Amino acid sequence: MNLEINKGDFYLLNGPAKVKVTSGLLECIAAPVATGEIINVPVGKKVPLLGVKKSKVSVQAKNSQISKLETSTIPIEWDILATTISKEKKRGKLYKVLVLGEVDTGKTFFSTYLANRLLSKVGKTAILDTDTGQSDIGCPGFFGMLVLKKPEVFLAEQEPTHQYMIGAHSSNLHFLPTASGLVHMLRKAEKDADALIIDTTGWVQFDGGRAVKKAKLDMVDPDKVVLMQRGNELEHLVKHLPASKVVRLPVSKKASPTSQMDRKALRELVSRRYFKGTKEFAIPFKQVFTDRCFLKTGTKIKLNGALWAEKLSGFEGTLVVTDKPITDAMKKKWPKDIGFIRNFIAGNEKGVLTALLDENQDVLAAARLVAFDFKNEKFIVQSTYKGDKKLIKGIQFGSLKVTKDGNEAGFIEPGSF
Repeated sequence: MNLEINKGDFYLLNGPAKVKVTSGLLECIAAPVATGEIINVPVGKKVPLLGVKKSKVSVQAKNSQISKLETSTIPIEWDILATTISKEKKRGKLYKVLVLGEVDTGKTFFSTYLANRLLSKVGKTAILDTDTGQSDIGCPGFFGMLVLKKPEVFLAEQEPTHQYMIGAHSSNLHFLPTASGLVHMLRKAEKDADALIIDTTGWVQFDGGRAVKKAKLDMVDPDKVVLMQRGNELEHLVKHLPASKVVRLPVSKKASPTSQMDRKALRELVSRRYFKGTKEFAIPFKQVFTDRCFLKTGTKIKLNGALWAEKLSGFEGTLVVTDKPITDAMKKKWPKDIGFIRNFIAGNEKGVLTALLDENQDVLAAARLVAFDFKNEKFIVQSTYKGDKKLIKGIQFGSLKVTKDGNEAGFIEPGSF
């Protein structure tokens, strides 16, 4: 359908939908959309369209998916905060904003809007996405940071400036990588940006949620903590902070629940986009160090019937990789001093989410583990990495599994190999 949008008109568009501006100028999430530009809205997403000038647009969507509203759904307090930050920002010091909120309170939408506004007010603005289960920046299972070069509508369509692998959708069972990843990304932001907005998960209650959010508050030491709440559901997290640091913002009236199926669809959409065009290649064992695993951290030994075996440190025992479960008959032929046996069945590694690291342990690219080639002592991986393979100095393993197309395929227990 063709639609005419007057200056000041406000529309809300539900995905899936496609909008092309044929003339005029719109604003979408504080990002200008000029003549000839296109907005693709995925399923489960909603975007506002504001007429900056009288405009004509072509819309591919059902009639029920686009609606004209009387007033903007963007709270005025959001723009007031952007102005406040620009006044408080000190030259040469990174200004940090930590955004807290339950699931479906519009944290990512707000973070994108605020970042787009701050670009013209304070300079280089970065967004750190720490919601690994609903990633908008980089590959799901990773922390992703984007240092904006210009206002953007959908962060998922941009190549991340930095990534750090957590290894799964949740920080549960991955508390230490979550903490170390946050510190790692803060160091990057200190060098690359003037302002940093940290988008967080909706896990804000119970023991785990409280512990993770308190740790983030302590490590970040933010200049502002934004509470996006409908009532007082976040107040327990900020009782220790001075009032000047806490900003309470209303949730947009149009923020609505996203079903688990839509969440999975959105997550896999981002993952499939990330793994599109990947190629398989081999990395020699001897070229790389391994991380978050036992494999290749001990002393290689030979055991009858094993594809690979290595004696680990101290009382850690011996890692033994076989093509089928170990039998008593096999163990009778082995030395008595190998200690505790950590048995891994070859083939179960297929699909494990992996990070390719450089010599500084920075992520070069996300990858999918295809197989361990013990005969030739190589890792077979699938990745979009197009750089010099010799720059890959480390390989880091997660617990999430994905198919070759990027769809979810289960999990493997951390420390399995």
